[in-house]
This record gives sequence, C-alpha cells and structure tokens, in this order.
Amino acid sequence: MNPTFHPRSPAQAQAQTDVAMLGASMGDDSSRAARATAAVLDRERLVALSAPAMEDLHRQFDSPTITVLLADSAGGVLRAIGGSGRSGDSVLASSSTCAGSDAAPLTRRSDDHACTSTPVPRPAVAPGQLGIAVPILPPAGALLGFIDADAAPLEWLGHANALLHTTASLIEHRLIETEPRGFLLLRFHRYATVLGTPLEALVLFDADGAVLLANHAARTQLAPCAHAPGGAAACFASQWCGIVGYAALGLRQPFVLRDRRGTDFSAQASLCRPAP
Repeated sequence: MNPTFHPRSPAQAQAQTDVAMLGASMGDDSSRAARATAAVLDRERLVALSAPAMEDLHRQFDSPTITVLLADSAGGVLRAIGGSGRSGDSVLASSSTCAGSDAAPLTRRSDDHACTSTPVPRPAVAPGQLGIAVPILPPAGALLGFIDADAAPLEWLGHANALLHTTASLIEHRLIETEPRGFLLLRFHRYATVLGTPLEALVLFDADGAVLLANHAARTQLAPCAHAPGGAAACFASQWCGIVGYAALGLRQPFVLRDRRGTDFSAQASLCRPAP
C-alpha cells in the first residue's frame, strides 16, 4: 500500500520556515552572547595579569611625564599608569600597523589627543608627546606602550624600547601559562640556559597538537608554521606523541627538539591537563 501524501498548505510551509529561522536566530544570538562573554573574560584576564608587569615598567621608567598604557587590538585603552592617560581614549589611530610589527613609534598631538603611528622625526624629536607600542600575542591580542609628555631624546627611546619588549614578553608568558584551554606547554630555545627566561620560545598546544598560543620568540623561530593547520607536525620533525611522552614524564632535564629545517633546540614540555 502506498503511503498517503498530505501536501502542506502555503501557510503551514511558511510557519515551519518561520520556526526554523527563529531557531537559527536564537542560536546565533546565543553564540554571539557566548563569544561576547568570552571576550570580556579574556580582557579581564589580560588586565589582571599585565598589572604587575606594567607597574614595574612604570617604576623603571621613573619619570612623572610617562604614562604606561595597555590597549586592546582596536586601540582602546584598557589600563593606564601615569598622569596623561585616560581610560577610554584611543591610544592608536592605526593599531593594525603597530600590531603587525615589533615596535611602532607613536606621536600624540596636544591639540586633540589623537595618536598616530607616524615615524619619529630625525635627528630631533618635534615638541609634543611621543612613545612606542609593541604587540602582545598578535593579531587578536593587545598592545603595550607608553606616552612621554616630555618628548625624550631618541637615544633614550632605544632603552625604553628594550624595557617595553621585555615587559611584553613577561605578559605573554603569563597569558600563555594560564590559558585554561591548553593541553601541553612547550618551552624551547637553541641555548638551554635561556629556558625559563623571558627570551625563551613558548607555545601552547591543544590535545591534537594544534597551536593555541605562541609568544613572539616562538613566532619568530617557527614562522610561518607557527599557526599552520598542521600544528606541531608542521613545525617539528620530532613526533607529537614523543613530545607528549616527554611532558608526561615530567623531566626537568631538557630534551632535543628538531624543527622541519633541521635546527636542534633544547626543550622542556609539561602537561597542563590530562589527555581527554
């Protein structure tokens, strides 16, 4: 016996379509809300973890005219230490340019308080505020920088730039080490004595060997494979299961890690959580 076919009326068909669209819309709204909540939590974690390093940097600058700033990837100020920074100001007019480079000079005009990534004049610095910004975990991370209302000489900026990069490295370390999604934390460098310092390369992997986060040193040494779809397999000749095995043993002695170009590194690995 053939089943009886009951065609839907146009009104029934439209009602079913409307229900499906409503369900999809509610799902999209829920997904957007979850992403917004995660972004807020990430921002709060960034501000909290960077606070001690920012305060130490401000003390090292030891100048009442300098403001240390932490900005999000869009250039909005998240935290300011010093007299000239105000929460909510835009610290960079072109954050994408600064986030893509190791360091970018800033100038802040006293007339409208706008900051731009224009080059610092040579040999003398024009009157007004100036500073430097460096990225933290680009491209979706943040910017750490400072503004000096006293327009310090270029010779001093070299020292300030070194302090800024070291502080950004410390903040990157804290963000990577405390990332809750991580499975395996890998430290490596060509020299074993550098392990455990701000100069070491640091990569956080998930259980499948995909890269979750990598600091500046790791991105420099592993580029362009640091964020390749292959993850650890694309970066290292050493087998992923072998790296996990070293991490599971909890050895303090560094092991030899070889990348795809044949370079040997001294490495240490640790498990952040048990394998699923």
